[in-house]
Amino acid sequence: MKHFIYLLLFIFLFSCSSKENKQDNQDNNVDTISKNNNNTDISASSNSSDNSAVNYEIVDNTNNEEIKADIKKELASGNIIEIRDRMFINQCNDIYLNPNDYKGKLIKIEGIYDGYVDDASGERANFVYRFGPGCCGLDGVAGFEFVYNGKVVPEVQDWVEVIGAVEIVNNDSLKTVRLNAISVNIKDERGKEFVAN
Repeated sequence: MKHFIYLLLFIFLFSCSSKENKQDNQDNNVDTISKNNNNTDISASSNSSDNSAVNYEIVDNTNNEEIKADIKKELASGNIIEIRDRMFINQCNDIYLNPNDYKGKLIKIEGIYDGYVDDASGERANFVYRFGPGCCGLDGVAGFEFVYNGKVVPEVQDWVEVIGAVEIVNNDSLKTVRLNAISVNIKDERGKEFVAN
């Protein structure tokens, strides 16, 4: 009888802790962003106790009406998928592997900025990424290319926050994913530059 009571107590303790961990994982991975009444600003709201609003400059980067419609729809719904430190590489990989599931969805991502101007075309290429496991230690990278025509021009190695719609781009014979950024902010506080998963 004594063993039976201990077994019930053991099961009860572990079932409660797994529910708490599951809820913590959900809170740590995704925040939502809600739209203000003003058409040019969005405010961030999170599950944390800090309810301060953050305003973003929204930039129109595209002449593609389908992408514009997707961005307006996502802003109106108030949902932005936030890629956080935990599961950073996995979430990026999921978007690359299932681009049709994410096409037109707004993504918020923070990371290291890199960019260059192509000498031949004159086009600017922008990237937001973090380091992760690779073949020889932490020499891999995960993140996205993004297009952006706003006023903010980050320097290489700046820590940036990018909000953009996922778009599928045909590059020669290859399809790839990039973000059509509506907001880029340079942040003073850096997050984790090296992520494990």
